[in-house]
Amino acid sequence: MSIQIFILGALSEGNCYPYDIKKKIGKHLDQTEARITEGTIYYNFEVLHKKGLIEKIETIQSENRPDKTMYGITDQGRLALEESIYKVFQKFTTIQSLYAALVNLDKVDNQKIAYLIEDIIVKQRKKLDYIDEQKPEEIKVSEDLMDALWLMRDHAYHTIESNITWLEKLLRHVQSRALRH
Repeated sequence: MSIQIFILGALSEGNCYPYDIKKKIGKHLDQTEARITEGTIYYNFEVLHKKGLIEKIETIQSENRPDKTMYGITDQGRLALEESIYKVFQKFTTIQSLYAALVNLDKVDNQKIAYLIEDIIVKQRKKLDYIDEQKPEEIKVSEDLMDALWLMRDHAYHTIESNITWLEKLLRHVQSRALRH
């Protein structure tokens, strides 16, 4: 869905060719380990077109080149974009799962996003509490396995702690955007 959010977000700013959007997405993905192929882009364009979220605006034909089709977003597509962004925050899994939504914050109610982020932070803190309650030493296992369990517990704890710190920064950013609009 994140690719579709990127596509809808880009088209909400103006009509584009799929290749142009691939270049835009590539700039955002350069910051991550994710890679995107032209096939993936064209497949997602086709899916969005079949759903009625985007429409073909113009097809340019030239002799020695494949047809080049420009697309635009529909009203239904604008609504779907907004709903998709909210859904990404509601179904939070990882920080990376938010990337496509982050570049489209100008297309949603930032106050609503702030509430969703606050909810994520509460859930992440509950995970920390749960990890705190776990006592690997109460399990009868070998010393090597015990060491591994403590290391995994430590990694999980610090990852969640780091996520909370980042989410708090995001929350402040979104709240300041909400105040400006």
